[in-house]
Amino acid sequence: MHSGKILIEASSVEDDGCCTFDVTITRGKIEAHMHFYGNTDAWKEFGRQLTNFPQNVADSHSFESGLNRRHTDFMVLRAYCYDALGHTALQVLLDNNENLPAKCRLEFSLLAEAASINKLGLLLTNWQVEHDSNILWEAQTS
Repeated sequence: MHSGKILIEASSVEDDGCCTFDVTITRGKIEAHMHFYGNTDAWKEFGRQLTNFPQNVADSHSFESGLNRRHTDFMVLRAYCYDALGHTALQVLLDNNENLPAKCRLEFSLLAEAASINKLGLLLTNWQVEHDSNILWEAQTS
């Protein structure tokens, strides 16, 4: 069963090893989208962390983009266990980092089996942005 999906598209790969990432995350009728400029290897460390997730029920790993910069959109993706049995999910947080009334913030979680999150980790770790412009991951639950 699908709980949601993440599509990451890379474009405009430059000589300095940077590119623009477009991230679209959906859960049912909810869709969140963000783009940011970063190194082509920006996702690799998060991917490595996810390949062995979780080590225990307190385990948590995050990917952050744009956090703590005023007037810049930011995104946080956080893998976590939500109960003592080790059930896992991926928290999604997007915020435009503006003050009211311009503030816009969206937060939700994608339920996903640990093996599904491990698969996302493998996709991110092995992603060669220069050769394959996108990754599509669908959260799997039983």
